[in-house]
Amino acid sequence: MKYRCPGAANVRTPTIKLKKCPQCGAEVELFSIDMKVDCPGCGLTVFNDINSCIKWCKYAEECLGAETYNRLMNKSK
Repeated sequence: MKYRCPGAANVRTPTIKLKKCPQCGAEVELFSIDMKVDCPGCGLTVFNDINSCIKWCKYAEECLGAETYNRLMNKSK
């Protein structure tokens, strides 16, 4: 069996999280690969509070693949 990093599971197979907008109370859908989403109710930018392993793991690019790694690193800047 090939080892798969458990920290990258939400990047390979995104999950959805419902979060309440702190400004208007509307429900905001955030996928685990989204860094931020605009609230559909008021337009406030709501941030995903998940700390991604891509920021600190030395194997992140190898684990996720160059394309996904670069896309997520560019989003986090």
